[in-house]
Amino acid sequence: MSERFMCFPGGKKKAVTLSYDDGIEADKKLIDWLEQYGVKGTFNLIPGWFAEDGKQYPEEETYCLVSEKKALEIYSSAQVEVSNHGDTHTYMTTISTAEMAGETLSCRKKLEALFGRNIRGMAYPYGWYSGELKEVLKMCGIAYCRTVNSTKAFELPGDWLEWHPTCHHDDPDLMRLTEEFVEMQAKDYPKLFYLWGHTFEFERNHNWEVIESFLKEISGKEDIWYATNMEIYEYVTAWKRLDISADGRRFVNPSKIPVWIQIDGVVYCIEDELVLE
Repeated sequence: MSERFMCFPGGKKKAVTLSYDDGIEADKKLIDWLEQYGVKGTFNLIPGWFAEDGKQYPEEETYCLVSEKKALEIYSSAQVEVSNHGDTHTYMTTISTAEMAGETLSCRKKLEALFGRNIRGMAYPYGWYSGELKEVLKMCGIAYCRTVNSTKAFELPGDWLEWHPTCHHDDPDLMRLTEEFVEMQAKDYPKLFYLWGHTFEFERNHNWEVIESFLKEISGKEDIWYATNMEIYEYVTAWKRLDISADGRRFVNPSKIPVWIQIDGVVYCIEDELVLE
């Protein structure tokens, strides 16, 4: 039997994604840097918390929520995926299943109407989740949901509704992990660096240099795929849908997404079908 491993697009073995919560005006600064450095991120919004247009915050305030108008303006970047964070960011495990569904679907409907695209990703409000909530999310069409449980590792999730990040940006091990990831030579299983946080924390802690240093170190690498959360989910899902013949020589790709595979050390791109000689 051949030795087979998944590759990311272009035959790469490493990927990087970011996830930032709540819909804060300071997200604009981070998105500008994502565009500058060619990195992508997912921003988890709370439509029930959108500020009134023109709202002015005190100069010392760091938790400044975006308005609906500003949200459409700053999250329409090609480097950004918009995702669900609950319509009112409630503690989801403390409410009924009907309310869980209502909170999730209301958020989806508002964001989909605003951005004109399907919203199937999510981050758990306050990081609270349960098996019951996961079942509700499935019924509401949520494909993945991020937790706040740092692994300090680079593995893909075994359960997309418990997608644990590598670390928060305030983790004291951030740059050590970043350097380890950049220098890593992934030869078999693909690796993922997943960073999360809130941009108001940079304002509150006066430490924007943390994320800028991370972006400088992690960006511009030929062996890294920079993707949103949903791009990673859709790619891995497409790869796992490969239809492989009983003798392991014919690979049929039923998705519309080209996928890359390493077979006995050789990398192939499968758009429709691959037959090994």
